[in-house]
Amino acid sequence: MQRLRLFVASALCLVTLTAWQLPTPPEPPSGISARAWAATAGRGTVADVIVTLPGYPDLSPARALRTKGEKTRFVVRALQAHAEHAQAQLRADLATRGLDFFPLWITNQIVVRRIDRPTLRWLGTRSDVIRVDLDEQTRGLENHTEDRHPKSHSPLLIPYSPPAVEWGIQRVNAPQVWAMGYTGQGVVIANLDTGVRWDHEALKPHYRGWDGITVTHDYNWFDAAPTDGNPPSSTPQDVNGHGTHTTGTVVGDDGVGNQIGVAPSTKWIACRNMAGPSGIGSVARYIACFQFALAPTDVNGNFPDPAHSADVTSNSWACDPDYGEIGCDVPTALITATQALRDAGIMVVASAGNRGSACRSVVHAPATLDQAFTIGATDSSDTIASFSSRGPSSLTGQIKPDVVAPGVNVRSARPGSPTSYGLSSGTSMAAPHVAGVVALLWSAAPELRGDVETTEMLLRYTARPLTDNETCGGVPGSAWPNNTYGYGLVDALAAVNAALSAPVVTAPASVRVNEPFAVVISTTNVTPLTRAGVVISSSLPTTLTLISSAPPGTVNGNVISWTFPSLAPSSTLTASLVVSAALSGPVTHQAYLQFDGLPSPVPGRPATTVLLGYQLVFPFVVHSPG
Repeated sequence: MQRLRLFVASALCLVTLTAWQLPTPPEPPSGISARAWAATAGRGTVADVIVTLPGYPDLSPARALRTKGEKTRFVVRALQAHAEHAQAQLRADLATRGLDFFPLWITNQIVVRRIDRPTLRWLGTRSDVIRVDLDEQTRGLENHTEDRHPKSHSPLLIPYSPPAVEWGIQRVNAPQVWAMGYTGQGVVIANLDTGVRWDHEALKPHYRGWDGITVTHDYNWFDAAPTDGNPPSSTPQDVNGHGTHTTGTVVGDDGVGNQIGVAPSTKWIACRNMAGPSGIGSVARYIACFQFALAPTDVNGNFPDPAHSADVTSNSWACDPDYGEIGCDVPTALITATQALRDAGIMVVASAGNRGSACRSVVHAPATLDQAFTIGATDSSDTIASFSSRGPSSLTGQIKPDVVAPGVNVRSARPGSPTSYGLSSGTSMAAPHVAGVVALLWSAAPELRGDVETTEMLLRYTARPLTDNETCGGVPGSAWPNNTYGYGLVDALAAVNAALSAPVVTAPASVRVNEPFAVVISTTNVTPLTRAGVVISSSLPTTLTLISSAPPGTVNGNVISWTFPSLAPSSTLTASLVVSAALSGPVTHQAYLQFDGLPSPVPGRPATTVLLGYQLVFPFVVHSPG
């Protein structure tokens, strides 16, 4: 009996213990990521999250617009209108709850800061929310060293006596373009990086916020990655040094010998998307800076204005989940934002990464994306750097990098003082060389500004081909292009010469309706190479009637074209047409040039004719007095 009692007591005790075991922690509700759920597990624990809302506007009509300004305005208006509608109720409810939030209208998302578990659950159960994910980590990563960070190699701060122009600037043939009068004037570069020491002697004269007397940081600087919980900085700063160095390679020139930048007349603006000495980013931070480049704001992130948008973004970073950058484990996380910039006529230049020499080491956005122009690194002998990532893209399987540029022992600005300079190596140093080349090209051929597709084509097909003995992604290194060098070493002079060979249109500024007038198209080969299989073409507006052409052209729909067997250096080809119009209003004449080896035609500088309606003349009747 005693044994029976002990057995029963033990069984009851076991049942009791089993009944009172702590329940298994609940899974996160549908739509809330596991990491966001875990980040708010403790009592009083808060986290920053990024909320995705449904729907996205169609931006494709922007691609048919003619100018960069038109494209940018269309994209910004479409994105903001959609976000204001889709996010209206959530923004109002967040404000009612007193929560701090920042709309990412470029991707139809909202960053909500410092929320607890109940708030997270509330967000995840809303019908106007698709997904809630953790935004960023701000602790526990400070011990990463830059050598472990694939974004850049550590700077070498060694005494250095500069030449008149840095070797990398010479290697991409920038000085020859300067001699032609094109130094990047009229172009704005957005450096999206760790920040910039804006008052550095080689950078300050080129900062858009500096007019030579006063400084204005509104619409020229935004801090999307404040350091260690500090509020966003209203003044450009760089506690890492990386962004100052990369900005210098695009525009740097102190006027007295430190010619460290490819395009010294270009204006720069900046957005910090990586925080702290180690440079920690996140998907939200990266997107916030893309949004700033599209429609800059005041330093508080308010009043976005596409009239102040950048033309090119220079991106020397990788969205790297191995470095603790939240959201970067989703390979497609940055496609929406980069495609929006592309549709808006803003070129995204990105470093390939420093994970070479292995093949298939282009593994992180934005380098992996078709929407980005990806840059590998070479040394002063035009040999691929051992660290430069090789293609193909791990996301798309396409050839990457697109081109290569100098990236070994590159001298540029450092943030230690307004006169500090240093050497750094990495594809981070190569990408800003190409951003500067784009600025030179667009200053020489303003009609290409905002035409990202044609610009990329010109840079690829005018690059100096380079080959290697390694085969990556099934493409031999002896092929062109290949996954080591892409299409080759970027060449500013060759790209500008090709663009300047594009046709020039001459037409009268105004004529009367139904009055025939001549449109003359000419193209001069300013390169040292004979062009074969030359085709000049022109799009005829539907309001025009073609009367004749000389020489006789081939008409296909509303396009007339002329084919010539070749065009020798310094030679000119001319074609003309006589047209008339029955309707009043402006008519734009656009011509294109194509030749063997160029996959798409290059647009020339257009001309506009205003058709004037007949003016009725009323005679004056003079009445004599009396």
